[in-house]
Amino acid sequence: MGSVQHRIDKLLKDVDYIHSMLHPMGDPDPNQNLYQAIARKEDAIRATVIQMALAIEDLLDGLFRKRFVGHMPLSEKRVRKGKLASELDDLLEGGRMGFEAKLKLARVLRILTKKQQRRLDKLRSLRNKCAHAWLLDVIRKRGRTPRPTKRLLEHEGKNLFDLKILEDFMHEYSGIYLRLFDKYLS
Repeated sequence: MGSVQHRIDKLLKDVDYIHSMLHPMGDPDPNQNLYQAIARKEDAIRATVIQMALAIEDLLDGLFRKRFVGHMPLSEKRVRKGKLASELDDLLEGGRMGFEAKLKLARVLRILTKKQQRRLDKLRSLRNKCAHAWLLDVIRKRGRTPRPTKRLLEHEGKNLFDLKILEDFMHEYSGIYLRLFDKYLS
């Protein structure tokens, strides 16, 4: 038990060290520490959105393998990796097929419902914003007389930086993940 706790403590210490390299705290200027704390929160939100999207995309890849090449999860038999499986892997993981195309294919194959596809397309959009914008907790301005109109990261029209909204986001998308995982295992 002690060695497991030691590993946990070491990993958490490593995470704190990584955070301190990216966003050091302890500056004599409290405004600098505030800026670093805000940046740490942005990184945590970014990681949450990207990880949820990656988990679902990876699960879709598994469902495609199951459908197209007969890969059976939890099977005792080793699956032979033939040319068809290699070509599918190249398509799915070689960057030739993006998340949007995978969502459309999953809908065509009836892996996803129309509602799930729409929800996951919103997740895809959030993931793209997290991957392509440095500052996330911002309000976008639109129109001739630029007025604040919408936050960059919203879930159901609400600020994803509000922890209750982030919790709702996680609940919704983990529910979709679990339904897909059930399909994967069945």
